Amino acid sequence: MSKLIQILALLLLCIFTSGIYAEDVLIKNARVYTISDLGTIDNGYILLKDGLIDRVGKTIDFEFDGKVIDATGMSVTPGLVNAYTHLGLVEIGAVSQSLDVSTEDKLFGPSFKIAPAINPASTVIPHNRLNGLTHAIVVPAPGHQLFAGLGAAIRLENTDSLIISESVGLFADFSSLGSKLSGGSRAATYAKIRQSFLDAQDYEKNIEKNRSGDWREYFLPLHDLEALLPVLNADIPLVITAHRVSDIRQLLKLQKEFNLRLIIAGASEGWLVADELASAGVPVIVDPMANLPRDFDQLAARLDAATRMHNAGVSLLFTGVSWRNTHSAYLVRQAAGSAARYGMPVTEAIKAMTLNPALAFGFADRFGSIEEGKTADLVIWDGHPLELLTRADRVIMSGKEVPMVSRSTRLRDRYRNLNTSYPPAYRK
Repeated sequence: MSKLIQILALLLLCIFTSGIYAEDVLIKNARVYTISDLGTIDNGYILLKDGLIDRVGKTIDFEFDGKVIDATGMSVTPGLVNAYTHLGLVEIGAVSQSLDVSTEDKLFGPSFKIAPAINPASTVIPHNRLNGLTHAIVVPAPGHQLFAGLGAAIRLENTDSLIISESVGLFADFSSLGSKLSGGSRAATYAKIRQSFLDAQDYEKNIEKNRSGDWREYFLPLHDLEALLPVLNADIPLVITAHRVSDIRQLLKLQKEFNLRLIIAGASEGWLVADELASAGVPVIVDPMANLPRDFDQLAARLDAATRMHNAGVSLLFTGVSWRNTHSAYLVRQAAGSAARYGMPVTEAIKAMTLNPALAFGFADRFGSIEEGKTADLVIWDGHPLELLTRADRVIMSGKEVPMVSRSTRLRDRYRNLNTSYPPAYRK
């Protein structure tokens, strides 16, 4: 009897552990954009083992008896990253109950952490995933003040937990919106940001006295000052929206004063100060298709702005078309294609939506490039990855193909055949 129990226990163990490790997979005959020192490999292969990238190369000099994907005529890239989204925070824009992007509660500023609001069951997530988006930076929007709060990095895997990091950066606004939130003047916006950091420095020097109640009055509450400390210590970046040349220069001044890890989002006029951005080592989150001035901050916007900044040595992180950063976050690929059309090298355009965001936000040790030892998050494209009509043929995460299914595809399939006896609402 004990022998039978042992056998049953072993069978149950096999059943419950069989889904933990991904099947070994060999992708061959593909054009592999490794976004690493290996460069781009024509007719290359990628060997996946236990959910990781085991080998990458051109000549297969080993025996393999696992699953083989022949990707002849196809391309493989790392899974795409959109560096500025509201994924998981918005379901229906016109329904307030499904919006979690900001708060009007004056109790929270820098300490407002958006991660708890991210919904893994959002229908928007599989829709973006089947279009090749595997990672995203989810950011809060400014509510009552210019510090929007702490953003998160997520991985669009089909699991209950999407979070890579709950605090990848502190987000703020120094555009005309930030000015509006500061009483109507950029001078007040700059003064508020600077005073907040000065207060946080003083708080850190006297942290025990402050925590015991012996503290002077600060511009922000203590929990907000606590949230500023990782920024002051360069543990996480300050990601701040700005477009105008004069605003960007003020932020570079702020970076130098407080030794910040600064990332500028927007930067419609960033190409005019590209050399200064490159010299300061400041990455820029940019939409390469934002070529029309939406307000007076963006009068010098142009379609080749991303190329000009890249040529000057600025590290670029791409977001999607015209800041449609939720339901259509996957359109970051179209934005990258536009950048390539206006002169940016193809591999650099792909890097701006793969490795560069991973480096800037601290998860490049596992994601962002096709290298040995990294997590096998890949997209197999049915053509050139930056061509508009190219589609994701397969999306692989942790070495396993994810279902190419979303609410949109299910609705498409449900109503494809209209020749039934039931009214549309009852058809399955």
